[in-house]
Amino acid sequence: MAISPIHYIDTHTAGEPTRVITGGFPDLGSGSMVDQRDVLLRDHDSLRAGIVREPRGHEAMVAALLLESSLPDCNAGVIFFNNVGALAMCGHGAMGVVEALRHMGRIEPGDCQLETPAGVVGLKLREDGEISLQNVVSHRASADCTVTLGDGNSVTGDIAWGGNWFFIAETPGIEVDSKHVSALTEAASRIRDALDGAGIRGSNGERIDHIELHQSLPAGQGQGTRSFVLCPGREWDRSPCGTGTSATMACEYQKGTLKEGDLWHQIGVLGTRFVGSFVVADEGIVPTIRGQASLCGEGTLYFPSDDPFRHGIDL
Repeated sequence: MAISPIHYIDTHTAGEPTRVITGGFPDLGSGSMVDQRDVLLRDHDSLRAGIVREPRGHEAMVAALLLESSLPDCNAGVIFFNNVGALAMCGHGAMGVVEALRHMGRIEPGDCQLETPAGVVGLKLREDGEISLQNVVSHRASADCTVTLGDGNSVTGDIAWGGNWFFIAETPGIEVDSKHVSALTEAASRIRDALDGAGIRGSNGERIDHIELHQSLPAGQGQGTRSFVLCPGREWDRSPCGTGTSATMACEYQKGTLKEGDLWHQIGVLGTRFVGSFVVADEGIVPTIRGQASLCGEGTLYFPSDDPFRHGIDL
């Protein structure tokens, strides 16, 4: 079947790319973002792969399919996906969508709302370009969960929801720095394999597909952590990770180390920073994350039928 050209706007948020799909994607029906995500994965998964994988994309790329919302009070709907599948939410990606909407002339500085598969998120675009994301309700599902790795060593961490499922632990003696991403990736992959092997899942049986490794910030850099996040697949988040920051604050709140109104500084591997805060909700916290997205480019993707890699390269 012929694939229509795909129109896109590329942004990055704190170093992590978002490819915002603005036109050309096949119709997914008129249901919720959950319903339309399921249609995407069932009927158009090869197109998902072709958009974000090499040679048109790369393994670290996250795409945001821009859609009409099924809810009257939302400015747009969005489905996030990467090289291995769909994401329930994406903090850096939501900020990238706001930057794309601004570039398209669809929003002005002020408030807007996006419908995502994880729920409605609120965003505020400031005149100076800073974007605040009010994320979905986040919570810690399990504290001090211990898993045994393939080498017999064990790791203890918390399981939390921040729009995606996370296992959050202290880094196993590896400095959280760009020089050590290979070692961090290997360590986080072993943890995820151990979680899978032990059958440890999210509250409704979801796979815990994000692994977050922390290193405490030096004195004077604010309350927070330097963090490495392994995303679904084997790529690491170039940003400090918005859903990971949300999940982390939920854990810190449950531990009693962070209270409503406190600022939390989450610094990613590249040294970029998200600043978070929260209000308490019945089932956890409602996080707000501050960051900034930058416009990178825009264009059209083509998928000729004689291209053996029109569906991407599965590395």
